[in-house]
Amino acid sequence: MTLKIQAGFIAILAAALTGCAARTPHENMGTPINRSYVDLEPGWRIRVVTPILKSGTFKVQTGFEIDYYAVNALNRHRPFIEFSSAVATRNGKRTKPSQPLFPLFDLPATVHYVRLLFLTRVSQNEHDQAILAASSVAELDALTRRVEPSPAENCKPQPEGICSWVPDGISVQPEKRTHASRETWVPAT
Repeated sequence: MTLKIQAGFIAILAAALTGCAARTPHENMGTPINRSYVDLEPGWRIRVVTPILKSGTFKVQTGFEIDYYAVNALNRHRPFIEFSSAVATRNGKRTKPSQPLFPLFDLPATVHYVRLLFLTRVSQNEHDQAILAASSVAELDALTRRVEPSPAENCKPQPEGICSWVPDGISVQPEKRTHASRETWVPAT
């Protein structure tokens, strides 16, 4: 790159960064929302992407599986979260398994509230997402308060409910339908 082009690029970059720094937030932004977790709501679905590894190896992928779970309304005849479908792609070929490759939401019937906890700090066990489940909002909040400060020690079954890690490499994304198109799903977070 010539010196003249470099100087021009640096000037453009500096102007862009200065413009970003000069922006101010909207005055009426409403109540701050805690973005360290999301509570799953009836009508949503959960998309879980799991890598399929070659037998005997650690990192070589042969494909992936996408599992879908329905978040149901509270009802004693149906689980709150229920496996609905899956699509697996192995070596370019698609299949529709009848059960998830790695079941993440096998929860007791007493569970009526589920929260995905996103950890924003480094922990010794290198996990960054956990599933918390309880029979009441109060128990779920108590469990969250217990797990957040010490996730490595406290993400396990507790008196308030259940905490389990989402395994490394697996992606869990809650989704909801858009208002404009009831056929389109978008991230709920």
